[in-house]
Amino acid sequence: MSTKGALRQSLLTARRAANADTPDASQCEALLALPEIAAATVVAAYAALPGEPDPGPALAILQRRGVCVLLPVTLPGRDLEFRDAAGTLVELGAADVVVVPALACDRRGQRLGRGGGSYDRALPRRRDNALAIALVHVEELLDAVPVEDHDVRVDAVLAGAELVRVTS
Repeated sequence: MSTKGALRQSLLTARRAANADTPDASQCEALLALPEIAAATVVAAYAALPGEPDPGPALAILQRRGVCVLLPVTLPGRDLEFRDAAGTLVELGAADVVVVPALACDRRGQRLGRGGGSYDRALPRRRDNALAIALVHVEELLDAVPVEDHDVRVDAVLAGAELVRVTS
């Protein structure tokens, strides 16, 4: 098993053991407090899988504020397209902020996903000035994650309520 594969298994095992499916209120508050989120008219995000940090409560608040929230649909080949609440296809380039899931991240903005490469395919389609931010649990902010050439970095990591901004 590769280094990435072994780390993924370890992180998934820890998530199952933690059985933490309650949204982290402090993480949602921290996400909503970001200036990029406050100014956003379109936010792309995700529906949390079991054990993942859940942006759902923050997304519901954004929708009540009139922000268009986009959620991904996985295509054959594991690429993603994004749709609004009405099911209308919207280009990821329309998003001001892209909130992505991760199993772990480091302070350089490298993220470890589930291994399908979906977000590595999608993130290059965001606007240059759109913030890409990964949500992880506090213990999933690591000193380093294994990286390959195709891996796409994020601009920020929200580990619990701790925000790490990445500089290039």
